[in-house]
Amino acid sequence: MDNLQIATRNSFDPQQYLSEKSAYTQHPILFNIIQVSDISRSRLNQLDEWQEYEDPNSVSVDRVSKYNNKKYLGNRIIREVDMSKDNELTFSNFTRYGGIYKLLLKDNFDNYCFAYEYNDSLQFLRQNNSTGTPLGIPLGGRLLVNKGTLVMNGVLMLEKIQCQYLGIDENDSSLAEKLNSGIVKKHIDLLNEELISNQ
Repeated sequence: MDNLQIATRNSFDPQQYLSEKSAYTQHPILFNIIQVSDISRSRLNQLDEWQEYEDPNSVSVDRVSKYNNKKYLGNRIIREVDMSKDNELTFSNFTRYGGIYKLLLKDNFDNYCFAYEYNDSLQFLRQNNSTGTPLGIPLGGRLLVNKGTLVMNGVLMLEKIQCQYLGIDENDSSLAEKLNSGIVKKHIDLLNEELISNQ
């Protein structure tokens, strides 16, 4: 039996790890990626980025006025100026390659947990530019977490040598469709709710 087959039979209950400051997973575990967040950027910056994907002309110039539901139609933000053909670094590439990501994961037994990038960047979160969103990958893809992955207070601490992104499996297509359908509006609504609740 290979590592993937073993991982599909294992569960991860974060409650079992809450009493220990740090521990390690005892076996490989297969997860679906339910949500991805860049925790190094403010919610307001993230909201602006998601709104740019919904309607590039609605991006706020004056964030305070925009946040208070006042829109000024004459001003637009210039996000990118191509000074030379050799310059490949654009605003969207910069944001996609920077940051620290938090993931919400679900195992095959419907246990949910959080995972953070730890010590190095997970490149699979930054490589795919074809999602049509600020996310580097579509939601619902499979993530194989290896035995020996650090767990701190019930949270998985992911390093690139400890996990492998497998993409969306055909068995998970309905989950992926549900998660990715209307994703831009869902994220905008979620970020707006978080901003309002933190006032």
